[in-house]
Amino acid sequence: MRLFEALLLLLDLILLIPPLCKPLKERKWSLILIGLAVFLLVIHLLWEGYRWQMIPSYLLTAHFVVRNAMPSRERGRGRMIAGLLLNGVILAVGVAALLLLPVPRLPTPSGPYDIGTVTYHWVDEAREEIYAGDGAAPRELMVQIWYPAKAPAGVRPGLWREDGLLVSRAMTKQWGYPIFLLDQLGLTRSHAYDDVPLASAEQRYPIIVYLHGWSGYRNVNPDQLEALASHGYVVVSADHAYGALLTVFPDGRIAHVNPAAMDGDGTKEGRSRAAETLVGVWADDVSFVLDQVEALNANDPDGRFTGRLDFERLGLFGHSTGGGAAVRFCAADERCQAILGMDAWLEPVPDELIATNLSQPLLLMNSEAWSEGENVARQRQLYDGLAGAGYWMTIQGTGHWDFVIVPSLTPLAHALDIKGPLPGPRAMEINDSYLLAFFDKHLAGRSAPLLDGPSSSYPEVQFEARD
Repeated sequence: MRLFEALLLLLDLILLIPPLCKPLKERKWSLILIGLAVFLLVIHLLWEGYRWQMIPSYLLTAHFVVRNAMPSRERGRGRMIAGLLLNGVILAVGVAALLLLPVPRLPTPSGPYDIGTVTYHWVDEAREEIYAGDGAAPRELMVQIWYPAKAPAGVRPGLWREDGLLVSRAMTKQWGYPIFLLDQLGLTRSHAYDDVPLASAEQRYPIIVYLHGWSGYRNVNPDQLEALASHGYVVVSADHAYGALLTVFPDGRIAHVNPAAMDGDGTKEGRSRAAETLVGVWADDVSFVLDQVEALNANDPDGRFTGRLDFERLGLFGHSTGGGAAVRFCAADERCQAILGMDAWLEPVPDELIATNLSQPLLLMNSEAWSEGENVARQRQLYDGLAGAGYWMTIQGTGHWDFVIVPSLTPLAHALDIKGPLPGPRAMEINDSYLLAFFDKHLAGRSAPLLDGPSSSYPEVQFEARD
């Protein structure tokens, strides 16, 4: 619950107390409380923003204003008690809605840097968009970069997404819930500042590319992206159009997730072919995006990244389908120096790539929900064949969506079967800690004792390592 929401609810509660609800001519000082409530309502709407869970409080505040503006009249005791109970129920419903469907608060990044962010629209003229179904259009991507920065004083961090309302409604539609249920997601504030300068502490910064999963999106895991940037990494992520939940282009066009990109013709063989093609397209997206980032490093029109990006220290991590695409890319592209997969879906990765004996360090992070089956067998084959360092971990009490923002959406997430029983903040802490440890060791050359073996700090994690 946000500050002005809490204060407005508190005033509404005070105004329910019968002695303070008498007409102004009998309790003139109640005008002060009602005026304060109106003031807080305006500040809340301007600073924090409207959300539907506050409607009961809006109605109560309006009710108090109207009632105290009307001429005084006597009310029977029974009528007064009934009104009090009704208003109390309205207030209780509002409080419950606010607590059960909060505006997510992202964990404060632990690194020494502020975080900057910038978004690009890049068009790959060399590739045809095969998922749009509207002719020979080129492949288009929306790409966001997070980077270490020094934010100017007095600047407020930006929203988690400017198109957050569209994203939240696409999520609820996908899950079959009322479309407005998660509208508050669009009010979530990030810790990133738009278009601020790159930090000057280091001459060049290592690069990490993130690939979201099927029907995910470029910042579906904001805690991880911000944690990395705050520790000195430049993090790059794209909406993989038509496999992302939605992609919003600058001219207002929206590319929604295309089920056929995953399902093909609906047969088992068709789904297998479609998934393998999809993973290949996403790996090609990474290659194209890195080409564009190299161009920024050579000559950034804004001057921000010119000569500041270290392509000798480049890693990838991905969730689910994105994890499979990361493996596919790194098996073929020498720019990749380290790979991390979160519930990495390797079934669409060709057999010959699984058997390539990857030379890059690899960490496979699995949720408990993904700890068995054919996919894990393929992960084990890849892991056992590594030519270099490898790490394998399973996080008990987690589900597939515990690697993204879902744990922050509602305390009811587990009851709604969209996460495991492990508390969301704890899942995020584990994800961020191992993610940082892996890239700190294999890209930044820092000490990472967390990777030496099982940790008493994280008893939920089953961990093994190999050299």
